[in-house]
Amino acid sequence: MKRILSLVFSLILLSLNMEAQAQNSPAPATQLPKATVVLAGHTKNIRIHTVVAPSEMFANTTHIIELPHQLILVDGQFYAPYAQQAKELADSLHKPITRFYISHDHPDHYLGFGDAFPDVPVYALQETKAGIEKDGPQTLKQRQERFGSVIAKTLRVPTHVQQPGTEVIDGVTFIFEKAVENEAAVSLVIKLPEAHAYVAQDIVYHDTHLFISGPTAGWRQALTKLAQEPNYTLILPGHGLPTNRSVIQANVQYLDFIDKLLAQPLSKEAYKTKLLAAYPHYGGVHLVDIYLAYYLKKNWLAS
Repeated sequence: MKRILSLVFSLILLSLNMEAQAQNSPAPATQLPKATVVLAGHTKNIRIHTVVAPSEMFANTTHIIELPHQLILVDGQFYAPYAQQAKELADSLHKPITRFYISHDHPDHYLGFGDAFPDVPVYALQETKAGIEKDGPQTLKQRQERFGSVIAKTLRVPTHVQQPGTEVIDGVTFIFEKAVENEAAVSLVIKLPEAHAYVAQDIVYHDTHLFISGPTAGWRQALTKLAQEPNYTLILPGHGLPTNRSVIQANVQYLDFIDKLLAQPLSKEAYKTKLLAAYPHYGGVHLVDIYLAYYLKKNWLAS
């Protein structure tokens, strides 16, 4: 795992052209580029604000669902400065945060928010809660040792289990569903019928390279389910800006291309070259480097 951290850190520093690269030291938080903030959608009772980390920082999203009298947040970033930026936005809305959801137990979605949101109630599916309880403390320790000040000092473990089903919160209907075997083993989907919004998180990536760690069948199934729900026209991804339903087919086509590449006798370098040539405008290139180095198993040809 420390080798993974070293690779990620070196790539980030290279992309940001920081002096710290030469010293192999953590990047000061003040040097990180700012996240993008957008108003993704709104109705009479709902306003959805999205914070998107820069592409070179993996384009993670935090969604702030503003209801008439309260805020509900989804996902907590990897780097603490982006969680802090989300906190500043939430504070500007002058409403209490009543729930903070973690969609799945990958650290880029929960590791960053512990310092910025020390007192909010944290919700997750039971499997996600158990995964963070098991691996979160060691994961945080490793990242702190390697990355320093850009990593949160504290870990927030979910304390509330979200069950699948329908709830009305502050007069707004929420539909909670559990999706399995897509980008993550288990992930939470949140649907807001009034806003026609589908909080897909890592089921959907927008203009960002998908993180491929194994077979794509389960991911395709999750995208097919989304495709069969045409009333949801605002798609909120886990990586990249909020978007429309065109992203569904774009992700399916990306997986088609991946499967064709993986069926060919290629070296890792040739695979990456072909992938970047096919998607030259996509962000998150570092994600490709990470999964090729450590997660995606194949009989690769020698370089």
